[in-house]
Amino acid sequence: MNRISIRSLAVLGLLWAGSATAMASETESLIELLIQKGVITAEELDALRRESVADQERERVKLVGSELGYEPTAPLRDDRVTTQVPRFAVESADGADRFRMRGRLQVDAARQNFGSDIQNVARQGHEFPEYGLILRRIRLGALGIMRSNWEWQIEMDFAENEVDIANVYMAYLFDHGGRLAVGHFKEPFGMEYATSSRYITFMERSAASDAYKVNREPGVMYETLQPNWYLGVGLFGNGIDFDREVREGWAVSARSSFAPHLEEDSFVHLGAGINHRRVGLDKDSDERLSVRLRTREGTRAIDARLVGRDDLEGVKNFTRMNAEFAAGTGPLWMQAEYLRVEFDLDRERLLDALGNNATDASSLTQDGWYLQGGYFLTGETKNYRAFSGDFGQQVPNQLFSPRNGTWGAFEVALRYSVADSLEHTRRGRGQKLESWTAGLNWYLTPEVLAKFNIIYLEGERDVFKDDGWVFGGRFQYIF
Repeated sequence: MNRISIRSLAVLGLLWAGSATAMASETESLIELLIQKGVITAEELDALRRESVADQERERVKLVGSELGYEPTAPLRDDRVTTQVPRFAVESADGADRFRMRGRLQVDAARQNFGSDIQNVARQGHEFPEYGLILRRIRLGALGIMRSNWEWQIEMDFAENEVDIANVYMAYLFDHGGRLAVGHFKEPFGMEYATSSRYITFMERSAASDAYKVNREPGVMYETLQPNWYLGVGLFGNGIDFDREVREGWAVSARSSFAPHLEEDSFVHLGAGINHRRVGLDKDSDERLSVRLRTREGTRAIDARLVGRDDLEGVKNFTRMNAEFAAGTGPLWMQAEYLRVEFDLDRERLLDALGNNATDASSLTQDGWYLQGGYFLTGETKNYRAFSGDFGQQVPNQLFSPRNGTWGAFEVALRYSVADSLEHTRRGRGQKLESWTAGLNWYLTPEVLAKFNIIYLEGERDVFKDDGWVFGGRFQYIF
């Protein structure tokens, strides 16, 4: 019997000793004999014992959500390796404590060809640039698990030479499959908005999702972590800055979804959400804070505010509602969403703010929807995550490697979207945007992605209505 086989026998003996107490003395005698004969050293024996204890401790620690692929609790690929590259992550031997770094870089370029009246629709007050090149997002963050049940994250955004808070929170992971978070994060509302900008299909979210989205706000939220359904409920404030001159607004938000059909290569998603926000009050002027719901033309590299150039004034409170549908089979998928916002106006304060320019209505409605779909030319399946009701990271079947004759994954996609904000608190300032977007996505690796979008749009405001084209591209790296 060779040295490796005897050493393996010794390991079995160690495990046997841990599970069969009655045989412990015989096992120890065998181990002493192996040491005397030089088959295994005392140092190797100690290492094997530590490894056995660590393996048993790993088996004991079961992190909530880890089997679903929930990012903070996702284990490293190799349990015997505590450092993982290229995605930097370290964890304790028992897996109860984990630390990850993550970040994203998105570089966008675009060129436009707008009609002569499109500036009147957008009301920018200056001539649009013909092209643009920007760093759309630069984010760096860290997240992890502490003592098996405590999740934390800190993420900052450095785009446009400014530092902004993205996600900063602590959360407790319950054994029943849920989490309670306190900090600064997205309010639960909308499928496309819930999907990270790292994983959205086009360069930007649809006009409807962008115009009527919620924000990241300070608050407290409970979310489920279940295999085929999701529920999120939260109470939120309004902004992270303290202003003693303002009576802060607040919001309650809820979103739920489930997957009536969920297989490895096919899915059906149904969902809905509601978000009610009370608008804050400026104590000095006794005016309601303005409400900003805006969207651009499909790329930030050319900054045309085609919906929401003027903020809404005199809004007492407003309620967002949405309905979601998505489905996929094999390389084919589709997604649709309807969003609606109903505004309750404070007539007295509205007249004080706008005078004769104020609308006569006591309530307003803005709404929109989108329909989009795609097909993976290289056979991949859309990464739908039922436990959070959104889409996750796309992994190509083959990585980009010209040396090996592989080129990654290719996806073609098409979208139609409309955002109707013609009803406005200020007379004549409502706007509407319809857009058609064709996209080609090239997934070189799970971390490296190139996007190409062609956008045709029609903008409307009062008597003005015009169209235009936008040609854009993005290079993205995430880790």
